[in-house]
Parts: sequence; structure tokens; C-alpha cells
Amino acid sequence: MTKRKIKLRIHFLCAVLLISGAKSFGQSIGYFPFNSLLTVSTNPEQVLWADFRFQTNSYFTSLSTEVAPIFNLNKNNKGRFYLGPGFTFNPFGFIEDADVNLFEGYSLNFGVRSAPLEKLPQLQFAFEVSPFAAQSFDYGIFRTRMGVAYNFSRHRKMKRQPH
Repeated sequence: MTKRKIKLRIHFLCAVLLISGAKSFGQSIGYFPFNSLLTVSTNPEQVLWADFRFQTNSYFTSLSTEVAPIFNLNKNNKGRFYLGPGFTFNPFGFIEDADVNLFEGYSLNFGVRSAPLEKLPQLQFAFEVSPFAAQSFDYGIFRTRMGVAYNFSRHRKMKRQPH
């Protein structure tokens, strides 16, 4: 498969995910401080949602971006376990090196988002295990992440309920 075909497939995948999540995009935002990772998600209360992850505190030409379709494995409001693949790419790598590949690799994300505070159910704590493999599968990294998220869609639901 040529580099051009791979790039076209990645662009197609990103477009499909963006279009499918356009109605509910940006309903949750999170930050993993130990990994310098900012996430913007569609509604994580749904069975299927998308997570867009942006690496911060890095050189501009090495900003890894991950698109991850996520499946919730349970419906517990106190803690939701999730699983989903991730596709990592670097949209700015060509600035430094014209021959750099846009697509960097794959990951499998397994985690939990917990909302333990009853007075503030939109605040969530996240823990994730995410093994990563480079596109050529010549190396990999076992990643773990811990962070915090705020779910705007849960806040709207809480306001609508009568007291």
C-alpha cells in the first residue's frame, strides 16, 4: 500500500468520525497532566462516542494527535468502563521533514471514567491503559494515563431534572 493511499484512508476516517460526531462534538473535555494530553470528546454518556486527543507541551512539528472511537462497556453513572482503538497521526510533521509519514501508529484504549462526587456529577476522574504500536509495528509503548474530565452533557441533563 502506498503512502498516498494510507494518507487518503486516514483523512477519510477522520472525516467520517468528525461528521458522525458533529451534532454532539465537544460535550466533554479532559486533561491528563502527567502525559500533557488534552482531550475533546463527543458525549461520553452514549454507547459509542469519539475522543480527539491532542498532545500539548511539545515541539510544533511533533504534536501527536489521536482519534479514538470509544465503546462504553457498562451504564453505571458512578464509573463507566470503555474500550476502543486509537489512530495516531502527526498533521504538522511535514514542516520539518517532507518525507515524514502523517500516520504514526495504533493504540488500544481501555479505561474508566468515574464520577464519585454526587454534588458535582459532571466532574470525572479518568484512568486509562493504552498500549501503542508504531505504524510499522517495529516498536511499541505501554502507556498509562490518569486525569480529569468535565462532561458538559451530564450538566445539561442534571439541570433539566425537576427537584
